[in-house]
Amino acid sequence: MGAFSYTVFFFAVLCVAVNSDDLQVGTSVNGVLVHVEAVKLSSIPLKVRTKNVFYNDNSTIPKVIKGISAIDLDRSKAKATITSGGVGATFANIRLKSQRGDGLNYQIQIFA
Repeated sequence: MGAFSYTVFFFAVLCVAVNSDDLQVGTSVNGVLVHVEAVKLSSIPLKVRTKNVFYNDNSTIPKVIKGISAIDLDRSKAKATITSGGVGATFANIRLKSQRGDGLNYQIQIFA
């Protein structure tokens, strides 16, 4: 009976891990959290929702980005992509795109 429950647990974890498209680039280890943004857009029937999240370090000594995390809080089939900048740069543009008829609910974290 123990092997059966482990098998069921493995497939349950696999299904949960496959359903969402979180974006994890770089690392947050020894990094300072420099930007946090919550993105929430409601759904509109038959429409695709998109949102661009911009980050630019305008300080006198710019910090290089070490890691970017875009977490889908709704576990939907939305996509997050980095369209410019990112790890190794001092700026980033992250594009969030929902499935047709769905909304967006993401938390963006940038580490430097």
